[in-house]
Amino acid sequence: MTRHKVLSLLLVLNSCLLAENASQTVYKTESNITYCEVDGVKLIMNAFLPQGIDEPAPAMVHIHGGWWTGGGPMNGFGGGQFAPFTSRKIAVFSIQYRLGKQGGFPENIRDCRNAVRFVRKNAERFNIDPERIGCFGGSAGGHLSMMVAMAPEDFKDGGPTTGLEGISPGVSNGFAWVGPTDFVRQWNESVPNTPNNAHPYHRVLFKERIPDTEENKAHYLYMSPMGHVRKEIPPLLVCDGEKDPIVPNQPGLTLTDALKKAGADASYWLTKNGGHGFPGGEGFSELLGKFLSRTLKIKK
Repeated sequence: MTRHKVLSLLLVLNSCLLAENASQTVYKTESNITYCEVDGVKLIMNAFLPQGIDEPAPAMVHIHGGWWTGGGPMNGFGGGQFAPFTSRKIAVFSIQYRLGKQGGFPENIRDCRNAVRFVRKNAERFNIDPERIGCFGGSAGGHLSMMVAMAPEDFKDGGPTTGLEGISPGVSNGFAWVGPTDFVRQWNESVPNTPNNAHPYHRVLFKERIPDTEENKAHYLYMSPMGHVRKEIPPLLVCDGEKDPIVPNQPGLTLTDALKKAGADASYWLTKNGGHGFPGGEGFSELLGKFLSRTLKIKK
């Protein structure tokens, strides 16, 4: 190869690197934003806002996992598994919700829906599009993301807190991974005296109420995505891990099949040999990117 050709190739590679760097989204972080106060407790979120954009950005509300008893908002965001978000300049709001005895059902569902209301109310402040807000999360956050997406407007959770009245908690999509979809099923499949037994958590979160009567089973189901299967829900992407030891037997597939039978827009992904973690495998990142683009109406 001649010196001229080498120089030309280096110039091309340099141009590609510059173009790639120029296309990367820079995010601004706003931390500890109070989104509501309930029962004397202030709940906060961390916002990750794309910079250098010409139009209001689409947004996704992130809901963390932790058996509904632990965990907290993300302190940083970008790259890696979230590349389909950052490459599409999606704003992300990672939220806190009440945990354990202070939370439970429906209290934590209410918190998540109020977080969506807050983001929508403050769309201009955050430079996001109030009509393009989705939600996502894994494990307990997967369950809560599905509930935010699937619960009807009049879901009995206590409603909006002061200042959020009259604002819809509706979302444009829901992306959930390794989350329980049916609490009655999870109770029945749990094995006492094993590390992943759900019974102790359910007793706390359901205030000692267990699914031992038809009324209690109905209550458990009302707090579950399977209790709200119908056609009129936003698009969902539901993911299971093939070898998940905590939420086993692919409950997401059962939910997705039921949703498709009802005529809803539901997609499914099974991570082969996957455990209780973020989805993966060949083709998943592309699938997620297309789902985000389609449901948030992103031209990419």
